[in-house]
Amino acid sequence: MKNTMKPNCLYQSSLERSLISFALLSALFGALGCYLIGQYFALSIVTSAALSILFLVIYLKLFIRTYKKVINSFNRNHAHLDAILNEDYNQLVKPSYQAGSIHQLQQSLISLSEELFKKKSRYDQHVFLVYQLIEHFNVPIMVLDQHNKLSYANNAFSEFKQTQWQTLRYSSAEQLGLKKQNAHWQFSDVITAQQWQIRHSEFIEQGSCHQLIVMIDITSALRENQLQAWQQIIRVLGHEIRNSLTPVTAMAENLAVKLTEPRQVQALNVISERCNYLNEFVTRYGDINRPLALNIVEIDTAAFLKQVCEIYPDVEFSCVANAKTFKADRTFMHQVMINLIKNAIEASTPPVKIALSTHQQGKVNYITVDDNGQGLANPDNIFVPFYTTKQQGQGIGLSFCRNVIEQHHGSLSLANKEKHQGVIATILLPV
Repeated sequence: MKNTMKPNCLYQSSLERSLISFALLSALFGALGCYLIGQYFALSIVTSAALSILFLVIYLKLFIRTYKKVINSFNRNHAHLDAILNEDYNQLVKPSYQAGSIHQLQQSLISLSEELFKKKSRYDQHVFLVYQLIEHFNVPIMVLDQHNKLSYANNAFSEFKQTQWQTLRYSSAEQLGLKKQNAHWQFSDVITAQQWQIRHSEFIEQGSCHQLIVMIDITSALRENQLQAWQQIIRVLGHEIRNSLTPVTAMAENLAVKLTEPRQVQALNVISERCNYLNEFVTRYGDINRPLALNIVEIDTAAFLKQVCEIYPDVEFSCVANAKTFKADRTFMHQVMINLIKNAIEASTPPVKIALSTHQQGKVNYITVDDNGQGLANPDNIFVPFYTTKQQGQGIGLSFCRNVIEQHHGSLSLANKEKHQGVIATILLPV
């Protein structure tokens, strides 16, 4: 059993060892045969040995020549395969033999290289077409290389970043405000993530995996209809509001001078102040087609919340101002908070309890309005103009609020509370 295993191990170890072992055995038996033939013809021992040595020399020279040719053909095939693995299909291999197994192997490698070259050419054309299509899309699109760095983008991406994308070339995904979580790309900025969604796919270019990232504005589809609705509202109501505010303001100021009770004077001052805010609001919000003329200032959070709460003396407010200040347009933010609180009051039954809170997380200021009302019956339609579940409602308040916040480069969201009854309205504003 041991004797039969040794030849198998010998021939299974490697081609080179098998050839050399076979050649040595053949040379040994051949030299012995030459010596025995010389003795058979009664040649001298020296002559027989000389014939054996001559046979060995000729045999080994022929073997070495054949050995080199066989091994070199395998080496060339290995180099050809290595070139194919590196997508180099231009390397040509001259066949070592005109027929036989090695010839067939080399011809198969040549055919494989030519076929892969054709497929790569077609794929390169497809990749080039992808880049051409990217340039013509009106949505922001970027391409990240194998190191997740920006290698290409279109003009829509430049408009989104408000700078030429070439200035951001080779920026990392983190520098571009992206993060990868559970094999999906997301925006690291909370405000941007609420306004944009990401669709991504992968493709191979120059042997490396690239990421194709498409940014979808999830709010753009609704914006045009909303703007048209707002135009109709402003045309109908703007004139009437201005005409009504002027006499109300004058009457409140005159009464405040005549009255002496502090509570009544305070109430008339609030009326006068709100009239002035409304008058300024209508004037500045008259043309919805143009961006709002925002006057961004640093607002004291505690004073701002106190001023808002004074408008509704019958509501039980609880205020937590963990963020001392935030930046916004005071007039528009007043109107937004009033709309949100008014909605909370109308959705609640007495006693009405509303919690106002602010805090800062990273580069974002959070402002929340938390009520104990009935909750949202249809959360999907709350921002659609003219959609309302109220008998006396007009369906424009929340749409207006979101438009104002988004022009602050922030976001507004409303959601039913999970464990308790009521709604939480969350405003996100950049620091």
